[in-house]
Amino acid sequence: MNWDQSNGRITAGVSLDIPGMSYKHPETGIISGFEPDLVRLVAHEILGSTDGVEFLQVKDAERVQDLRSGRVDVVVSQMTITPDRAEQVDFSKPYCVTREGLLVPSGSSITCFDDLREKRIAVTEGSISLRRMRTAIPSLPGATLVVTPFSVENLEAVVKDEADAASNDMINLTMLRASLAEPEAYSIIDIGNRFDLKPFGMAVRKGNSALLELLNQVIASLQDNGEIDRMLTKSLTILNKF
Repeated sequence: MNWDQSNGRITAGVSLDIPGMSYKHPETGIISGFEPDLVRLVAHEILGSTDGVEFLQVKDAERVQDLRSGRVDVVVSQMTITPDRAEQVDFSKPYCVTREGLLVPSGSSITCFDDLREKRIAVTEGSISLRRMRTAIPSLPGATLVVTPFSVENLEAVVKDEADAASNDMINLTMLRASLAEPEAYSIIDIGNRFDLKPFGMAVRKGNSALLELLNQVIASLQDNGEIDRMLTKSLTILNKF
């Protein structure tokens, strides 16, 4: 069953593991970050209030199934728009576009994509980064993948020396690095020249045209007035204060 605006409710699938991007505080239960804030703005525009918003955590590998099963109405979880995914779900216009990146310890011998030879690369299950790295492995002799359920665990693998680098998009890596007590201990490397750009879209069940049209209208408005850029900047600024 497709989403019905008259219900006055919308259930959004978000990641909840990346401070600044999408995060649930373990003690207070408060959900914060760029993507939940974006969902709240969308809900306010299409429902007239944020009271009807429910957030559920989704894993990258389960986002499509969560939509198909009706567990969530919309996924707003750094979901890159790709042709094969667009055959399974419908995407809004991109709300932001980023590039592929690596997070490594400062002073690492890894300074570019080709330095990943013989290295351990942390990636998220179900992500485009995992897909890209699996394709790239034959060109990186000796490299191995460390696959984690959530993006935050990419970072944890590097911090615990269980991986030499984390492969993710530049926005997520920037947020994850900024959330660390000593962010200067880690560096981010842009490897976007090796891959296509990563446009993030809001995903809905296939054929849910009414919700999709509303999402596109709100995203276009927020982009035109610069609000999305301001929200991203605000999230990073808050992180950098701690």
